[in-house]
Amino acid sequence: MPPAPLRTTVNSFDLFDTLIARRCVTPTALFEEVERTLDARGFCALRQAAEHHVAQSREQFELRDIYDFMIARNHISATDAQRLMAAELDAEFDNAVPIHENLSRVRAGDLVVSDMYLSADTLRRVLQHVGLHLPVHIFAAAVGKQRGAIWGHLAANWIIVDHLGDNLHSDIETPRRYGVPTTHYAGAQSTPIERTIWSHGYPTLAQLMRAQRLRNPFAPDSEAATLWRLAAQLNLPLLALGAMRVRRERDALGVGKILFSARDCYFLAEIFAALFPTEPIEYVYVSREALNADAPTVAAYLRHSGLDDALICDIAATGGSWLHFATAMKLPCRLFSCVFIDNWSQAKATPQQVLASRWLKFSWLTRSSALRHYTAAIEVLNSAPHPSCKAIRADGAFFSAIFHADSEFSAATMQPLLQQQQTALATLRPLRPRLLAELERPAPDTLYIQLLEAISAAPLLNALGKLLRWPPNSGAATETG
Repeated sequence: MPPAPLRTTVNSFDLFDTLIARRCVTPTALFEEVERTLDARGFCALRQAAEHHVAQSREQFELRDIYDFMIARNHISATDAQRLMAAELDAEFDNAVPIHENLSRVRAGDLVVSDMYLSADTLRRVLQHVGLHLPVHIFAAAVGKQRGAIWGHLAANWIIVDHLGDNLHSDIETPRRYGVPTTHYAGAQSTPIERTIWSHGYPTLAQLMRAQRLRNPFAPDSEAATLWRLAAQLNLPLLALGAMRVRRERDALGVGKILFSARDCYFLAEIFAALFPTEPIEYVYVSREALNADAPTVAAYLRHSGLDDALICDIAATGGSWLHFATAMKLPCRLFSCVFIDNWSQAKATPQQVLASRWLKFSWLTRSSALRHYTAAIEVLNSAPHPSCKAIRADGAFFSAIFHADSEFSAATMQPLLQQQQTALATLRPLRPRLLAELERPAPDTLYIQLLEAISAAPLLNALGKLLRWPPNSGAATETG
């Protein structure tokens, strides 16, 4: 009798919510998306009911069987079925979010096991779509994993070192009955801050935050991964909500343009442009140092940029430098800041002086005194890919910025922040119509406060904040305007 073939040692992975997440979170939301896209009223409920019925009546089935059931029951025509099924498959690809933490663990020859009505070929294409091009064995059975039938077959043919999955029954309890070691993965579940954003009426923003968190390409315990996570979970929602708020402030003032100040508003300006691509904005190279260095040149530069019909936007400011600049030049300025730093003892002007000025009109999202704790952490998250501006140089009708020789932060610090920004913008643009509809709902002050307090509580951001030039080596509230 010939010896039994040697079994290969492999790892096994669940697919959905382990290697891939759906941006829309649930299958139901995906069906709702198809219903919305094709204006197919009632499709979501019919699709769910059909899948439930088919799953009760047979052990194995595929997506085609679900649609055949709806055709047989005269719920949809054959023509509509073809159109709806194509839209559902498109939605699966459009919603596929890579869970990098787990995808990076997959090796050639590993197993991917999924209770899924999509074919193995389709699932392979979805994996390739999110970046996994290794040869893996894919086992797709509509209910095989849940009921346990698949595990005996797999354990007989491979030595499975570990199966990673999110479902406590089909990924943990059931495979263990067949001697397969398992590890539970819960990272695809929404975080408390994602649930908070969702509960305030911003589900698309919450989905965007979750997708960005799961896309984190850095080693889980690294500084880069922490920066990516903080940017995706806290800074991204703050700036998306803030972009709509600054737009409302512009409209309330009756001006036509927004001037986003460097460096802190680099990403805010990018988000605003992605949300409102046709509205006039400009990223202006102003700083406290530039305002103090040569006020007449800066005034000419700002007027050239449209200051007379514009609102200046900053991330965090006492208003002191702008007050002295506007007063000295007798130049009316409108300033908006996400944070009005009103309790910093070294500020160039008191809050009362700033608010009483005839030359500076100042508004904000929240005051630093309204927070339990406020630090320079928000400035770390909103650093730009260029050093701070020292001065503005005039050359006839042209202006250019003079920068410091280097940034306060290393390339290793900047890379995850800038990479996360670009990934977020690419994800945001296709969601723009839905996101804009949600952002019409004004956010309560308590939500801004919650996000800002969480940012200020991050130890890594506070450690990096001590590298900022102003004020030197301070982790406390800083003046930025």
